[in-house]
Amino acid sequence: MSKPTVFVLGCSGSIGSATVRALSRKYSDTLNILAGTRDTASEKVASLRSLPGVTILHADMNNKEGLRDLLTGVTSLFIVTPTNGFRLAIGAAEVAKASGVKHILTVSVLTVELTDTIYGKQYGELESSVKHLQIPYTFIRLPPFVDNYWAYKRPIQQNSSFSTPADPTKPFSAVVVEDAGKAAAAIMAETEKHYGKTYKLISNRHTLNELAAAFSQALGKNVKYERISYNDCRRRLVEVVGFSEEDADGILEIYRLTDEECPMLDDPEMSHFNQITGEKPTSLKEWVNEVTPAFK
Repeated sequence: MSKPTVFVLGCSGSIGSATVRALSRKYSDTLNILAGTRDTASEKVASLRSLPGVTILHADMNNKEGLRDLLTGVTSLFIVTPTNGFRLAIGAAEVAKASGVKHILTVSVLTVELTDTIYGKQYGELESSVKHLQIPYTFIRLPPFVDNYWAYKRPIQQNSSFSTPADPTKPFSAVVVEDAGKAAAAIMAETEKHYGKTYKLISNRHTLNELAAAFSQALGKNVKYERISYNDCRRRLVEVVGFSEEDADGILEIYRLTDEECPMLDDPEMSHFNQITGEKPTSLKEWVNEVTPAFK
């Protein structure tokens, strides 16, 4: 019998590439693994080309006709929503139905039910649209990424400090990108077990003070957390990092919700990853210890 075909649409991003790696590592003998992106020449995509069982394809969510041909014969499609691209993701899901895709997996957020927030409104519309297609689906709702702490590498190296506008004593949920990729791959490998389900993928729960303490212990020096104003953070996100104003406002909204102790962002539920993969999620200490050599 021919092997089922799975398709990761948006493989150049962190979640997409982590999923492709997990699929290749564990399921290359049982699945045909297609990985699609507009940016096939990127460095991250180049690193995926040599993986066993993986075929890289040029796939553009803006080109519905081209996407329809690519998705023909696909068993499970993982739509990794691009930045500011939830409407593109909705369009891709509609094309998937027209192409006969049997299952759709999409990324969502923990705050999806807060429809008066930026990300809640966007991903709420995405989830609703996918449900209304009336084909099997699975949602993975993600908190902020632990891997975003790579942005603190230079400040920690140069100044032994890092900064955000958030209250460092408020705990929040977070996910390690590799964990999210492992879970997405496991869902795509056995789709029927996950039809109609919504999972919260949480690796660990911590405060920014605990993050500073973890880096201090791992690096053998005092790493401090310095709180900055929301206005200064917004200016840095837009002018230095290069985020759009809407993305910057979305990030700041997450910080504010954390400060307000929103229970959707401080969610202790960490069992879903284990239910899907049979593994334990990555703790904050484990992640910090793994990246420590690069932060010295």
